[in-house]
Amino acid sequence: MTWNLRYAPHLGYRPPFDPLFRATVGSDDPVAHIEFARDQGFAGALYAAARGRTVDEQHRVGEALANNGLEAGCLLYTTFDKLRTTMWAVDTRDARDAIAAELRLAIDVAKRIGAKRLAVLGGSDPARPMAEQHAAFIRNLRFAAEIAAPAGVLLCLETLSSKSVPDMLLQHIADAYAIVRAVDNPAVRLIFDTSHVQIMDGDLLANLEATWDAIDIVQIADNPGRTEPGSGEINFESLFRLLHRLQYRGLVELEHGWLRPGIVSERSGLALLRELDAAATRPFGETAGDDS
Repeated sequence: MTWNLRYAPHLGYRPPFDPLFRATVGSDDPVAHIEFARDQGFAGALYAAARGRTVDEQHRVGEALANNGLEAGCLLYTTFDKLRTTMWAVDTRDARDAIAAELRLAIDVAKRIGAKRLAVLGGSDPARPMAEQHAAFIRNLRFAAEIAAPAGVLLCLETLSSKSVPDMLLQHIADAYAIVRAVDNPAVRLIFDTSHVQIMDGDLLANLEATWDAIDIVQIADNPGRTEPGSGEINFESLFRLLHRLQYRGLVELEHGWLRPGIVSERSGLALLRELDAAATRPFGETAGDDS
């Protein structure tokens, strides 16, 4: 199966960390899901929660990805329970020491699985001005980039919906873009997550184009509910057409659940993804029924 864009299903991205195609594969074993991804012609697999997995499993996943010719998606720079810590928002030596410790652990994991991108998220302190926290974030990212770049990994910033995860440093894609520009280091990039951006900013296509030069990863999930494309309000056909027009060759990480979990939804969701991907090469304004 040939795809126009390069998709990567997840192996479990949030509690309870069920893989995207769990019912179809009939197992939680990440290696089985990597083999399934290969059989579908996918380009990679998203092992976002790798930091919380055993070293043995990390090695198994890395070997399976390499043996099956798949690219590793991004992984969270820390474990899931620490994502809301405020160290990125504090301009102190202690904060930078904590950041460095987490990054070194994450880089070790990235090497085991062959990943090149760390997803960076951070909590905010509602009692402090956000501008002050963003300024600290910029200084800390400049420091962090000096650790990441020599290791050959990118730090990819992700915005989060305040409705989904309150009190986080980055909620709006324009703010995240401004921070990437301020850091001014090629090791610091952006994740464009369709669900979070749709909730907080809307106008996905305009926001994608406005931040395009900083985007390194695209993650897709529909809204509401962070479920599969076609289950909500987002026009993924238009989004995929724009990604194709912009010649995006990074991973499109399938970071979503299912509106109705089970094998029926997984099969229909995969079929719809094929239809949406096939439409990616059609010009804007042309529909599936056009002969031109």
